[in-house]
Amino acid sequence: MARPVVCVVGGGTAGLEGLLSARQELGPEVELRLIAPEREFRYRPMSPDSLFRPAPERSLRIDDVVSHAGATWVADRAAVVDDAEGNVVTRDGDTVEFDFLLLAAGARSERALQQGYVWARGGDPSFLDRIIADMLAGRVRSVAVAVPRGARWSLPAYELALVLAWTVAGHHARVTLITSEEQPLDALGSEATEAVTRELDAAGVELITGVEVIDELRSDPKPSERAEVVLMPEEPADASDALIGKPTDPARVHLGGRSGAKFDRLISLPTVVGPSIAGVTTDAAGFVEVDAALKVCGSERVWAAGGCIAAALEHSALAARQADAAITAIAAACATVGPVGAATPFSAPELTGILLTGQRDHWLAENPVGTREPSTRCLWWPPGRAVGRMLAQQIAAWDPSVQDALPSQPSGLVIRAPVALGCSDRQPVAARGPISAEDRSARMRDIENRQLMAIRRRELAAEAQLRALSAQLQTLAAHQQEVIRELQQQGYLRNRA
Repeated sequence: MARPVVCVVGGGTAGLEGLLSARQELGPEVELRLIAPEREFRYRPMSPDSLFRPAPERSLRIDDVVSHAGATWVADRAAVVDDAEGNVVTRDGDTVEFDFLLLAAGARSERALQQGYVWARGGDPSFLDRIIADMLAGRVRSVAVAVPRGARWSLPAYELALVLAWTVAGHHARVTLITSEEQPLDALGSEATEAVTRELDAAGVELITGVEVIDELRSDPKPSERAEVVLMPEEPADASDALIGKPTDPARVHLGGRSGAKFDRLISLPTVVGPSIAGVTTDAAGFVEVDAALKVCGSERVWAAGGCIAAALEHSALAARQADAAITAIAAACATVGPVGAATPFSAPELTGILLTGQRDHWLAENPVGTREPSTRCLWWPPGRAVGRMLAQQIAAWDPSVQDALPSQPSGLVIRAPVALGCSDRQPVAARGPISAEDRSARMRDIENRQLMAIRRRELAAEAQLRALSAQLQTLAAHQQEVIRELQQQGYLRNRA
């Protein structure tokens, strides 16, 4: 009897955690496959000497993880899931078969506002140094930090606002936090809301909730210019949508002048959109819809975890726990197909962590005024990127500078936030009946077109490489002639004529 094939899509935290967890939980009786375009996984461990400043970022090769898990790797992006046929079609037209599938393709960040700066972990943080310097010098009097609707982890904005306020305290600079949330950090519960509100008040941060920042109509805005925004209030969400909230169409509200609220600098979090994988049930933003057991709506053999699912919260630690839970569910499904061992009962993952409070003096001690690229991690513990039970153990085994145990636990508010999941009323994609001959023919044409496009992309890439090599040869030849002329002028070389 052929071994069941378990396929994992995605090379991020959830994907690699799921791959390693699948090998441990399912054993050698299953064949593992990974579909991921990434070549490396980047992680940032905690610093053993600092509560707030993480250690430098490191990387892990995807092929090393795949080899350790005894899996096969398709270095491509998943484009279409054919649940009925049990295969995934990649962007380049390869067909990867599966018996059970875990989608962990992650989300894609997008700029929500055309004005100002976008704050993203791993991006260029140098602009924050310039903003702080301008605030300390009195050149910048007001800074706004905005949380757009669609940002599923808003806590970095609160940390940014606190860091700015702590650093420039006493310099007459105003820091404003604008969030589309009805209450600060409402997805983490009422206690978190109360705690972070006290922190913002103590730091002197102005808080505006329940509004969305909308760009004013203007051409070619530059980050260095005064940012002009319009604030649009949102109605409170129903109890069933307390974590998500749905915007209405109210009239625009202008604050602080006829052109809306004005700030010298504007920093916003990016919004996120789903991977929009065809063949599975997704919401309007392209996120995969799953039920409370992380099974894709309308499917009996496809699960999803991490940033690609339709949920109100997204965090790497949560993604890893979801991947482990999904693999547990897949193990239970495999047990009905063949002997793969006893399956562990399923339990819905929660986001867990500690919300730090009263850390101003400690943070300033580790990040005194003038610190280049100061840490912006001051509210959530553990800091850095949590990488999951299996993945963390493997990284610790491979990287001798990383320990597999957390340092001493700081004090703060313990957070255990449930994540609401569930299928919408729309008919799931996978439950729309058998595939017709016409649809099957269309899918074959799609695969052929993808393969042709992949060939053309490789041709273009080869042509670009040839042009680059030709330009390098021309530069080398010109440099060689210049050297020869200079040597001739110095009398080292002479023409035979």
